[in-house]
Amino acid sequence: MPDLSTHAWLIALAAALCTGLSKSGFGPFGLLAILFMAEVLPARESTGVVLPLLIFADVLAVRSFHEHASWNALRTLLPATCIGIVTGWWIMPRIPAEFFGHTLGWIILVLIAVIVLQRSRPQLLLAVTSHPFLGIGCGWAAGVTTMIANAAGPITAFYFLSQRYTKMVMVGTGAWFYFAINVAKLPFSWQLGLLNPKSLLLDLILLPGVFIGFWIGRSFLKKISQNLFEWILILMAFGASLRMILKS
Repeated sequence: MPDLSTHAWLIALAAALCTGLSKSGFGPFGLLAILFMAEVLPARESTGVVLPLLIFADVLAVRSFHEHASWNALRTLLPATCIGIVTGWWIMPRIPAEFFGHTLGWIILVLIAVIVLQRSRPQLLLAVTSHPFLGIGCGWAAGVTTMIANAAGPITAFYFLSQRYTKMVMVGTGAWFYFAINVAKLPFSWQLGLLNPKSLLLDLILLPGVFIGFWIGRSFLKKISQNLFEWILILMAFGASLRMILKS
């Protein structure tokens, strides 16, 4: 049994719940999961604990939403994401985690501003949002950020929102996308020492929390409108990015 205080166990359980919620359609909850787990464990070690929880939640998401996926989006994103994962694996030992978290927070804020601008002035950014290189750039950035911090959610949320996908297409595409890249990250994470028997035992204990979070999120997803769904994503990403900036 991992040696954690009662307070730490509660925070770790909150991280597991947020992991499940993030895979039920509310992606920015994934950043909250990362932040909560980083309160319990050192940032580098917490990354190794979060990854298996994410994969378990990915399996639940694929089983629930697989038929809604956009295969065109996956073909656009995944090749560049794989390159981004290798880039992140190379970068990770070479940069301070504090610097990356601060920078990522500002990048997310810029992306949120672009999303809001697109919603209010859709024609203004049409050339950018319809350009094929947007998917390639977002895929690469998602690969880098997911390898370093399991924090690609706002990147893909930006891309899906920019393409005006429905909420179910966002969730179905995200389910397959994250299942593929999180499994691809396993050997890299093992090589970096992020996965070990102690971290996997903690994951095993927290799995029920992931399932409960996913069930809550899936039930809520069916009851909200497309517009409300998009604004929830935007506001949560905004709050999470501010937390990353202030914490770094």
